[in-house]
Amino acid sequence: MGTVSGVVGDVAKGQACLFGGLGVCVTLRPEGLAVNHGMSYFGVHWQTLLPYAAGLAGAALFTHRALRDAAARTPHPAHLRRMAGSFVVLLAGIVLTPYTLGGVVDWAHRGLGAALFVLQLLLAVRLVAWAHGDAVGVAFFLVQLGGGVLAAVYVLQTEGLLIHGEATFQLGFALVLARTLPLLAPPIAAAAVASGGAPAAAPAASPATVSCQ
Repeated sequence: MGTVSGVVGDVAKGQACLFGGLGVCVTLRPEGLAVNHGMSYFGVHWQTLLPYAAGLAGAALFTHRALRDAAARTPHPAHLRRMAGSFVVLLAGIVLTPYTLGGVVDWAHRGLGAALFVLQLLLAVRLVAWAHGDAVGVAFFLVQLGGGVLAAVYVLQTEGLLIHGEATFQLGFALVLARTLPLLAPPIAAAAVASGGAPAAAPAASPATVSCQ
C-alpha cells in the first residue's frame, strides 16, 4: 500500500508530464489551440509527436501507479487495479491511432477517446463516493464534468474549443484523484494486518458459575 504523500506525488507527476508535454507542443505548433482537433493534433506532426507521446505516457504511468498504490484502501481493490490498467491501455491506443490515417483508424481513435473519458468519469464518481461525497471532491468532479461537456460539444465540429475542454477535463480528473485518494480509509482488518496487529476477537462468554451448597 503506497503512502498518501506518494500517491498524491504520483498524481502530480502525471499531470506535470501531461501539461508539460502539452506546453512544449503548443510552443512548437501554437495553431493547435485553434484547429479544434484536441490534443490529438500534436500526435500527427513530427515536430510535436515526441513531447505529445512522452506527456501521455508519463501521465498514464504515474496515474496508474497512484491508483494501484491506493487500491488497497478501497472497497474493491481488484476493480480499481483493472480500471488503472484500462486507463493505460486506452491512452496507448489513442497515441497509436493518429486520426489523419482516416477511415477505420480515425473512428477507432474517436472510440478510444470516448472510452477513456467514460472510464475517467466512472472512476471519479467511484472515488468521490468512496470518499463519502467529500464536498471539495464533488466540486472538482464538476470541473471535470464541465470540461467533458465542453469537449463533447465540439468533438465533431470543425471549429471550437475541443482542446480547452479536454485540458479542463483532465485537470478536473487529476484534482479529484489528488483530493479523494488520501481520504480513502483502509478496511479495518487490512489496517490491522498492515500494522502488525490482528483484528480484535470477540470476547469469550464467561463460563457459568457453579455454586456448591
